[in-house]
Amino acid sequence: MRRPLALAAALAVWAANPAVGYQPQVNFQLNCMGCHLADGSGEPGRVPSLRRSLLLLSSLPAGRDYIIRVPGVAQSSLSNQETAALLNWMARNLSDLEPPPGFVDYSAAEVERSRARPLARIAETRARLLKEGAPSPGPGSRASGRDRAGKKVRLRH
Repeated sequence: MRRPLALAAALAVWAANPAVGYQPQVNFQLNCMGCHLADGSGEPGRVPSLRRSLLLLSSLPAGRDYIIRVPGVAQSSLSNQETAALLNWMARNLSDLEPPPGFVDYSAAEVERSRARPLARIAETRARLLKEGAPSPGPGSRASGRDRAGKKVRLRH
């Protein structure tokens, strides 16, 4: 009789405290890497690269909403907090560019608001957002940035 009560108590404690998730890098490996590849480069014509477009899209309110609503994000089993941490890790570790000054991290609340409405027209929405978010070339435009070595580069989709 004592053993079933101890097991029931342990299960109650476990159920009351959500399990600690994996680190964002491991969540990327388990949830994203199969399609986007280890370096985030994707597969041209099939799976979009994250290398440059993630930061560009993350700088636009509609782009952030899009990122969270793509099926792989919106329908993943990760919690809102784990998803936000994963997106922030990806922006800092998979992009060819450094996050711009003032880059706003994704939050669990932002993920929760957007992921309840998964996208249906993914490719069309992405193309429109990248076109709308691509500023005219020139100094100070969002179309330029610095790579990890500090060299100025032009953003391409």
